[in-house]
Amino acid sequence: MNKYLQYLFLCHRMPSRSFFYKGVQFPICARCTGICIGYIIGIFILGFYNTLPFAYALTLTIPMIIDGTGQLFNKWSSTNNRRLLTGILGGIGIVFMVAHSALLFWQITIYFYNMGKYLGSLIFN
Repeated sequence: MNKYLQYLFLCHRMPSRSFFYKGVQFPICARCTGICIGYIIGIFILGFYNTLPFAYALTLTIPMIIDGTGQLFNKWSSTNNRRLLTGILGGIGIVFMVAHSALLFWQITIYFYNMGKYLGSLIFN
């Protein structure tokens, strides 16, 4: 299970950026743990609300992007609690962006299907 989570999230598993429980390191870092929790919360919310506006979903990912980028370029050092929180928000946002993408793909598919039926009726009738 540990390797699957590590490969699924492409996690670095740095001990300084991971949580420990009873002396054992989590299989993924604090931010990836937050993203995983955010996925679960996002799917749960998606069960009650059909969708969240795309702008809101994108806004939920911005804190994670800012925190991760600032840390990547050594502008600041983030705490594990901040990584967890921004990961949760980012995970929720990602779930809704994937839902939007799937809905858009479905609408485009239906559009081209109907266009094909229309063109087929013009050609073959």
